Amino acid sequence: MRALIAALAITLVAAPALAQGHQRGGGKPEQREQAAAQKRKAEEADKAYRAGLDKIPDANVTQDPWAGVRGADGKATSKSK
Repeated sequence: MRALIAALAITLVAAPALAQGHQRGGGKPEQREQAAAQKRKAEEADKAYRAGLDKIPDANVTQDPWAGVRGADGKATSKSK
């Protein structure tokens, strides 16, 4: 009896998932148009993202806010009174 109930439960859970797999022909034309529009939108967003990345300056230049305080050799200079 338990096996029958378990098999029935598995069948009830798996039936909706099985029904979703029957759209192998690409679906309705409206769905194909929506999918194509989503793909174009994703490509445009990716292109904008990459363009934004190109605008970021290179991090190879070191920023040293204390460069004017230090001497040319990099050691701290102090003026004694």
